[in-house]
Amino acid sequence: MIPGDAGIVTRRIAILEHAGASTSATGVRGRAIASFLRGRGHTVDFVGPSADEMRALARSRVGLRARVARRLSGRRALSHMWDLVADAIEPRVRAGRYDVVIARSQDVAGVLARGIPGRAIYDLANIGFLEEYHAWGSNLDDVEDSFDREMRVFESASFILSPHQLLTNYFMHHFASRPDINAKIRAVRLGAEPATRTARYSSPPRIVYAGSYYYIQDPYLLSELSRISPVPIDCYGFRDPNRRFLPSPLAYKGYRQTTDFLADYQFGLITVSRDALRQHSPSTKFPYYFAHGLPVLFPAWMKEGFEYSMCALPYTEATFAAVVEAASDATRWNEMSAAASALGRELSWSNVLQPLVKIVD
Repeated sequence: MIPGDAGIVTRRIAILEHAGASTSATGVRGRAIASFLRGRGHTVDFVGPSADEMRALARSRVGLRARVARRLSGRRALSHMWDLVADAIEPRVRAGRYDVVIARSQDVAGVLARGIPGRAIYDLANIGFLEEYHAWGSNLDDVEDSFDREMRVFESASFILSPHQLLTNYFMHHFASRPDINAKIRAVRLGAEPATRTARYSSPPRIVYAGSYYYIQDPYLLSELSRISPVPIDCYGFRDPNRRFLPSPLAYKGYRQTTDFLADYQFGLITVSRDALRQHSPSTKFPYYFAHGLPVLFPAWMKEGFEYSMCALPYTEATFAAVVEAASDATRWNEMSAAASALGRELSWSNVLQPLVKIVD
């Protein structure tokens, strides 16, 4: 800790990020946290394995040497990836002598359970073992293993940051038998940078989907909506999401370095799986769409959307087309767009990260 001006104490802070997070919504939150803390005078370093290191670790985990070692030791499974990542970055974290360490994903958070010096904070994007449980082809032995490891992270952290009160409540309900863990959780919401451009009314309207295409986002649902939508749905992301098994091709438009393109549309679309975890989880898309003045179309089983009744509309596969057509009236759209922009300003990073002040300072 270093005394600053007017008695303010500045701290050395490490933000642990997994490889590849820099261009994702997860990585954007990490950079926003870093900028916010630096603005308060703290020194912030990013620590984590590079993309090349992650690939090398993944290869070594399943290589011949690893498989022979597992058989000779009688272990039930290969080494867990979280352990390999922790092995790789723990020396760097200790060498930095940080006052605060903020881990931002499960694979890097394993370091927190190793008794590193400083205040340990876990930024909970979601409950990892439940996410694994609901994923495609989950192995229950692996889920149990991840559960044990994640519990050690929860036990080691001084604070657990939750991205929304909905997930906070779900977390506390799940761990009702562990008041010691529940006492650590604090809500620090998802946000977005203020937009440089905002949407304008157009008839017919255009719908945009921007994001990933894993089970969480339910690409099959997105494809079905594309088939029944009365207006085009353009899709953006890191890679072409089209698969032969989808009921309708997705209009993939590529990847964009900034989010300015969102202002060229009239509605932002969210799709999400129906499992209980995702019903209680927030979406990074809400603040991004709102910041650009976009009313949002969200699945009716996603509880967060009902908080934004002035500018977010629930749908099902049966109602989607009618919801879009009813919301396309110029007067109604302009009212929703104005409400979305106002909410986007409330959800700016500079506002939503304020709870970090007490946690770090």
